[in-house]
Amino acid sequence: MKIALIYGGSSTEHEISILSALQMIKYFKEDEVILVYTSKENRFYIGECLRDFDFYANVNLRLCKEVTFEKKNQDVYLKVKRAWNQKVMIDMAFPLMHGVSGEDGSIQGLLELLDLPYAQSSLATCAIFMDKDLMRRMFQVFQVPHNEGVVIHKDTILNNLSLLKEVPIDKPWIVKPAKGGSSIGINCVYDDERMDRLICESFAFDNKLIVEKKLENIREFNIAVIGNEHEQILSHIEEIHIDHDYYSYSDKYGGSLVKQKPATRTCPADLDETLIQEIKELAKRSFIDFECSGVVRFDFLYSDHLMMNEINIIPGSYSIYLFKGIITPYEMIEIMKRCAKEKHLKKMKEIREIDSFIFKRKWDVNLLKK
Repeated sequence: MKIALIYGGSSTEHEISILSALQMIKYFKEDEVILVYTSKENRFYIGECLRDFDFYANVNLRLCKEVTFEKKNQDVYLKVKRAWNQKVMIDMAFPLMHGVSGEDGSIQGLLELLDLPYAQSSLATCAIFMDKDLMRRMFQVFQVPHNEGVVIHKDTILNNLSLLKEVPIDKPWIVKPAKGGSSIGINCVYDDERMDRLICESFAFDNKLIVEKKLENIREFNIAVIGNEHEQILSHIEEIHIDHDYYSYSDKYGGSLVKQKPATRTCPADLDETLIQEIKELAKRSFIDFECSGVVRFDFLYSDHLMMNEINIIPGSYSIYLFKGIITPYEMIEIMKRCAKEKHLKKMKEIREIDSFIFKRKWDVNLLKK
């Protein structure tokens, strides 16, 4: 079996995706996986240089081979551009692209058109849960508890900033890009003084923002689930400890220019058994209800009650660290392969052709012209 590990992409999480791929590649057999780097222009590249961490400090794509995905009969290939017969057959894909162009159903759509099995959730699930507005609507339908919030749109607000004063939520606010990830573009608005500027900063990342009530004395928990509708394995629960406004990009990945104490983590979290079971049951139920597959991470807030904060359809490095002592990364890879195959087989059993009469009947030519 040859697996394409697809990463990179045009989102603001491009570099995080690279880190995820370089973290995960060591858990595959060397001759089993091929790195498929997606440039910020959404072009695909292969090459041994992609395995070198230092390559990404100063990317030189002339050292790589640009490829396209091609299908012939039932086989899928990575075809080297400008080379007549250079191609690599692939049997499965592992998408590790975070954010738009990869986690939002875009790459899943390409893989669906190719009929190529892929690890992770389907196109529809990815598209919905990459958009925090649609995600919140699904929470409402399936009665998943979540924080109070509203959606505001760039075209409406920037034409009339005074409308911000009509947002029916008391400050302070947490403002999030609807399709953002890794806490990029998030701002905390405490009062009207800097409100306009902070909202405009967040709108630079998305045309749609989620405005939520900033909760006090909250606790933040993460848990991951791996499997499909038939089997689910739950990870440890992790608690994130922060002493500032929110769990920021610099908390997650370092390199902050802001002098603030970085977040710390406790895994497994020190929780009473009642709360542990509530988190696990809500994560497992949501995994099944939302038709998830592969590895998905569920992020929770806890104030006076438990709330789902968001769902990460393709979490960084597939959240391998959360499963430590439960299953190994190698076992995770095998589970993801199996789930990908099962999902693909179900799809391929669907009827795609019928005995159509459309082009067998005689049509009124004048009607067709209309």
